[in-house]
Amino acid sequence: MNQWLGFLKKEWFESVKTYKLLLVLVIFSILGILNPFTAKISPVLFEQFMPEGALVNLPEPTALDSWLQFYKNVPQMGLIVFILLFSTLMSKELEKGTLVILLTKGLRRSTVITTKFFMALCYWTLAITLSFTITYAYTAYYWDQSQLQHLLFAASCLYVFGILLLAVTLWGNTLFATPYGGTLVTLLVVITLFIAAIFPTSANWNPLELLTATTQLLTGELTPLDLWGPYTITLFAAILVVLLTMSHFKRKLL
Repeated sequence: MNQWLGFLKKEWFESVKTYKLLLVLVIFSILGILNPFTAKISPVLFEQFMPEGALVNLPEPTALDSWLQFYKNVPQMGLIVFILLFSTLMSKELEKGTLVILLTKGLRRSTVITTKFFMALCYWTLAITLSFTITYAYTAYYWDQSQLQHLLFAASCLYVFGILLLAVTLWGNTLFATPYGGTLVTLLVVITLFIAAIFPTSANWNPLELLTATTQLLTGELTPLDLWGPYTITLFAAILVVLLTMSHFKRKLL
């Protein structure tokens, strides 16, 4: 346990030193502010770009519009930036050979994988919590949110999907030992999920359903039970990928 905590402390100081903490705080704070702001200002901007004399009755923005921006911006911008920030989880140390010294001194290979994944998971938890809290506060200031359904569960769907992508990124990073390996593997997995989503039957298991069904969750068209299959499968898949990464790293020649 002391070994695990010691390596975790080392990972923490390195992440702060390389400005990961600062970048996560800044990027996801901006996204949290941007979501309700975009919903509030969109009708005004739309009117500005309409031809002169054109009359368009635009509906007033609501709390739902703000949260739709959240589930658009965080996956499309926030999650992508986050994966890029942690795309060198293993490759940097594998390329420099710094892990070899620690491993020869008795550091367990399983400790390396679990610690790095846990550190990335902590950052992802911070990112989602920060963006969600800011969006919630600003949305509550402008609009009534009482009509929204399953708000926390919808956020947890995005959170769980991000956990899977983190696990896949770590696996690809360990497999190829290059900064681009994890990103490439993650991209291929996402493309595969999009292709599978073409077939309606994949909705019963496809992790991508956790992102595409958020609107129906917020409006009450779907309940958490409707997404129980993809939700649990995504969690188990993330755990399985981490275990596969540990197994591969134990056999990997450094």
